[in-house]
Amino acid sequence: MTHFTLGTCLTADGPKAALGIEGQYHLLEDAHPRLAQESCRSLLDKWEEAFLLLEEAAELLSDRGAEHGHATSGREVHLLAPVLYPDKLLAVGANYSGHVKEVGLETSRWPSLPFFLRPPTTTLVGPGKTVRIPRSTRQFDWECELAVIVGKPLRHARREEAAAAIAGFAIGLDLSCRDLINGDNHFIDLVRGKAQDTLAPCGPAITPSKFVSDVNRLRIQLFVNDEKMMDASTAQMIHKVDEQLSVISEFISLAPGDILFTGSPPGTASAHGNRWLRHGDRIRAEIEQLGVLEVELQMD
Repeated sequence: MTHFTLGTCLTADGPKAALGIEGQYHLLEDAHPRLAQESCRSLLDKWEEAFLLLEEAAELLSDRGAEHGHATSGREVHLLAPVLYPDKLLAVGANYSGHVKEVGLETSRWPSLPFFLRPPTTTLVGPGKTVRIPRSTRQFDWECELAVIVGKPLRHARREEAAAAIAGFAIGLDLSCRDLINGDNHFIDLVRGKAQDTLAPCGPAITPSKFVSDVNRLRIQLFVNDEKMMDASTAQMIHKVDEQLSVISEFISLAPGDILFTGSPPGTASAHGNRWLRHGDRIRAEIEQLGVLEVELQMD
């Protein structure tokens, strides 16, 4: 079976879905006639059927060589966030004890899984010079997270149902204004702190779950200007991915295309002498088997 990813490329005619194979991207409209009008978002609405067509297209492209289907090098293509746009972009907190300790919270497993919603059409961006540092913060921080892409509706789902509903995975950056999260009167303000424009980069593409050997044993690394800041593993999650989806589905119906950021390991700015992010900084996030997500920061 040919390994592939599914991404969204910016073309002269607007965003288009593409297959990534061995560092080359092939527009779906060139790869398979039945996929010509599809976006990543529409494919997730019928993921089981779509995955079979994507497998077929990937095999054809692999057999015919890189030149078939107008392949573009991954270094040259302009990738956007893979899903434009999910109905919901959710994020789980307090899911790695080391990170919870860094931000001064109780490190034991909390009785309730904390999670929140982000406005995807304003926060969600792809790789590149995409992140704008809010003018309102002086403590702009990084978090690197496994991103889960939902491929089936979920409501009151058991853990095994939740696991079976995962279409694939990507890399997410939950960028945070630390000085704006804790407001007056012990109020937690996640809108100012985490949901401002461009603070949720995601990408570089969707790696189908079928190609991920063990989601609970993936190495996570993050670099700022080539200096390693994070080096951890999804094995350190307090709540595993299927448990997170199951719990959330008790409160919110999950739909195909929804994205879940699953919590950040330790290694944020407080662990590096409060080295807050600045204009011109480059973040490189890597999760084993999922590729590399790179963004550059500019002042708003």
